[in-house]
Amino acid sequence: MTKRFLISRDNRFFIAQITFLLALLTSLSPFATDTYIPALPAMSDFFGVPINLLEVSLTVYFIGVAVGQFFGGPLSDSFGRKKVALSGVLLFSISSLLAIFITDVRILWLLRFIQAIGGGAASVVNMAFVRDWFEGKDVARISSLIGMIMMLAPLAAPVIGSFLLLSLGWKSIFVFMSAVAMLTFFLFILFMPESRHPQHITHRLTATQLIGSYRKIFSSPKAVALVLANSFAVAGMFVFLTGSSFLYIGFFKVDVSLFPIYFGANVVMNVLLTFLNFRLVKTIEPAKILHVGLLLQLVSGLLLFFAVRAAEPSLWLVFLLMVSFIGSLGLIFSNTVALVINQFHEISGSANAVIGVIRFAFSGAVGSLLAVFHTGDLIPMGTIMAACTLMAYLLFTASRFARH
Repeated sequence: MTKRFLISRDNRFFIAQITFLLALLTSLSPFATDTYIPALPAMSDFFGVPINLLEVSLTVYFIGVAVGQFFGGPLSDSFGRKKVALSGVLLFSISSLLAIFITDVRILWLLRFIQAIGGGAASVVNMAFVRDWFEGKDVARISSLIGMIMMLAPLAAPVIGSFLLLSLGWKSIFVFMSAVAMLTFFLFILFMPESRHPQHITHRLTATQLIGSYRKIFSSPKAVALVLANSFAVAGMFVFLTGSSFLYIGFFKVDVSLFPIYFGANVVMNVLLTFLNFRLVKTIEPAKILHVGLLLQLVSGLLLFFAVRAAEPSLWLVFLLMVSFIGSLGLIFSNTVALVINQFHEISGSANAVIGVIRFAFSGAVGSLLAVFHTGDLIPMGTIMAACTLMAYLLFTASRFARH
């Protein structure tokens, strides 16, 4: 019945249609975190617990995403991309809605974990869809396009979350999450074709198959080096996200009303460089663009390392270096992913899962270092970010000499 809505790859609207749907799918996690952060104080009052117990739910969410991605990738290789995406989105929607009925923060942790498993399983198949339909440079080009649309979510989510909190209360945020997921669910049913070739859909997944898929990926030194390079580059961004409020509001005493502008500049630069990448990959190899992106981040990170050690660090210098550092990911992320999954056509779902799981694990671990080494100044942030980008560049360099 829904086949009449599905269009073939030859249709001129095909790329636009799947790009929008995959961007919407990938945006579930930003909506699940960034709309939720403004509500933490209000939820702390509602549950009658210290706010740090509500912050645990963010950590739980990222753990759940890693679990969902770990299993979601191989499952999509065996059962098809669309089935895993739909199952994950439905799980995300139901667990989001159930959160409005609870009164115990521990149940909230459980629901956030389940929500994250669904979101992780759904989002990990996005690049597998792309890899099934496209090859080579086209993978980086389409993933850049998806990234540009997806980056609208971090810009809009805090605004939406604050509006819902002030007008309808914190529970409305979870209703919003559920509604977005359900909209995605029905749009996928109607408009997203299955990308996995029928001969590769086995409808079974054994422990041997699961381990075998990951073993194949980790047996490639080149793929491992690229995955780790990507993880360190993105971990630097998570350090910024973790400490951004202290950076601008706590240290530089920027007015709270101006914080979204300072924060949003990073997103805007990321979108601009992602768009540039989308244009460049038509004529330039992804590996060359990735090299330039990592060089930009490395220079920004090293300059930041020294800038935060000044007697009186300059707000504008630190701000510009942060924007350059975070923006560089527009030239890094999609090209790294494309280079990795292009090596593993038949198990691209598993390959994308490896990228996601390691990225979230690294980002969570590195981001937590700020709390461990907090000194009341910017030196820990600048040092950790510089170390991340240096490791990313060294690993990318190693990947160029590694075997497949």
